Amino acid sequence: MKNYSLNRLNKRVQFGTVKSVQNPINGTTKQQFVPLFTVWYGEYTLTVNNTISLTGTTATTDELIAVRHDERITTALLALLDGVEYKVAGISSDSELNAYDVVTLTKVNGHG
Repeated sequence: MKNYSLNRLNKRVQFGTVKSVQNPINGTTKQQFVPLFTVWYGEYTLTVNNTISLTGTTATTDELIAVRHDERITTALLALLDGVEYKVAGISSDSELNAYDVVTLTKVNGHG
């Protein structure tokens, strides 16, 4: 990740949680995304070696994004990216100074 250029972080992603909200008309509840913080991100693609090493796993990676290292980002959070809700499935951190992290996002099923 040392070669990731800062000017590639040109999009915004919201990280947050969900809470149950009750409909005042009929009393039903639904899950609603609640943003906690927003960071800049850039698109990240896998190399051929990364793709080969993931072959055979059951993980279904929908998006990989690169962000500046931020300890607030954990796998307990959700992400809202271009209006689509994702679960933070993993974080590959870099321990270097001024490091970037690769965050793996998995699309959240609309029913859960």
